[in-house]
Amino acid sequence: MTTEFEERMKALHKEFENLSPEERKAVKQKIKRVNVLTARKLERMKHQLLRMETKRAQLSLDDDPEELSELEDRIIVKKREFLKLFCKAKDTCSKR
Repeated sequence: MTTEFEERMKALHKEFENLSPEERKAVKQKIKRVNVLTARKLERMKHQLLRMETKRAQLSLDDDPEELSELEDRIIVKKREFLKLFCKAKDTCSKR
């Protein structure tokens, strides 16, 4: 299940722009200056993703493949939402 999940995450990152850490930092700072609410929403989503990833690591050690696959699907959905919002905010901030 883990290799399939990793492949899906790579495909998701290819679908959206893969920015360098410096570019991401600059975009985050610009979003924070221009739209504070979007910046907070992004931080909240990031925190949720980190918690889900932690739970995924715990489940991978517990040998519960059904719950693990369900959680991985939720992580993919949440990550897609996060990347969509990030790219949308990046585009709106770059126009200003």
